[in-house]
Amino acid sequence: MPARLKICGLTRREDLQACIDAGVDAVGLNFWPGSKRHCSRAQAEAMVEGVDWGSTLRVGVFVEASVARILEVAAALGLDAVQLHGDMDLRSYAPELRRAGVDWIRVVRGTPPLERLALDFDAPPRWTILDAMVEGFGGAGAKTDWAWAAQAVKQLAPHPVWLAGGIRADNAAQALREVAPAGLDVASGAEIEGARRGEKSADAIAALRSICNNGGGTKDP
Repeated sequence: MPARLKICGLTRREDLQACIDAGVDAVGLNFWPGSKRHCSRAQAEAMVEGVDWGSTLRVGVFVEASVARILEVAAALGLDAVQLHGDMDLRSYAPELRRAGVDWIRVVRGTPPLERLALDFDAPPRWTILDAMVEGFGGAGAKTDWAWAAQAVKQLAPHPVWLAGGIRADNAAQALREVAPAGLDVASGAEIEGARRGEKSADAIAALRSICNNGGGTKDP
């Protein structure tokens, strides 16, 4: 079964277009000022103006931002979902986002006990991302524990679980075989070597899309 693909941390319009042209399922715009891939609201608005999105989802990435800030940016950019990082009380965020018609994505960093992954939310996430525990909330190219991730996918089934962290074209197929996620979430693994602000490689994006199309995955969201 094909797996889905999200390319995260876009900072250039040409990279966004490359994702859409390749049929990437989702793209991430990072609104955390601490990231080298950070986009201000004004930069993001300029990047997406007039874009024909097709079926590609627009995801905003936020780190410990207030609900008001998240909803402000989501409305301005027409985001399809928001990806939440940090130590916020997700059980208080989720209902407010759902009332505003904004889907949310949960990020699990590291390898917590599987029982802590329970989906005990009044408004559950659209999907869950498993990522490595690194300084800076992702994008460092570090892998999480794939054996643990495979168990997490089974624990949460049929809820869709995506895998992030250190995924590149040369290991994406292995990740799909070993973990069987619903999708892959890639930032640094789709970038031009030595990228300063997350500049992406159209060839890497196309290669990842091809691997996901030919790989295995769990049930789509």
